[in-house]
Amino acid sequence: MTDAELRAEVSRRERIAFEQAAEEIRAAVRDDPALAELARQLVIQQVPEGLRIQLLDTERQPMFPSGGSTPNDRARALLQRVAQIAARLPNGLEIAGHTDATPFRGGGERSNWELSAERANAVRRILVEGGIAEHRLHSVTGKADREPLLPDQPTAAANRRVAITLLRSAAAP
Repeated sequence: MTDAELRAEVSRRERIAFEQAAEEIRAAVRDDPALAELARQLVIQQVPEGLRIQLLDTERQPMFPSGGSTPNDRARALLQRVAQIAARLPNGLEIAGHTDATPFRGGGERSNWELSAERANAVRRILVEGGIAEHRLHSVTGKADREPLLPDQPTAAANRRVAITLLRSAAAP
């Protein structure tokens, strides 16, 4: 087998593993009455970097309290389920916290930068508690409002989210 064929085979197997993991996460949400309400807040897609799992806020159902970095019980349960599924894969992970463009009103020196980083780090802790080995974590970052999901609606609730990316082998540093 040539190097190119080997890379293609690794890529194919990884794509299949990501598809299976995505379906397992969707099924876990669908089949658990406590998590089923979050189905519309979960976006899972394959991107060039790997498998991206995003948990979005809605106006009626935020994942975190306003200005806070401790996820609510449902978000925590969903993240624990994601950790259990992701722990079975060998891929590295990146975690990013995002805010909307509404200025942070928490007072002091805190801003959306701190808030998004604190939320990403809270997700990191839950994933590690759920079985993800620390050495698999490649980055935990706060993006503030710099990468909105809905650029035409910078203050939309969906821009407040956390993104967990299972990295493709080729994307890992």
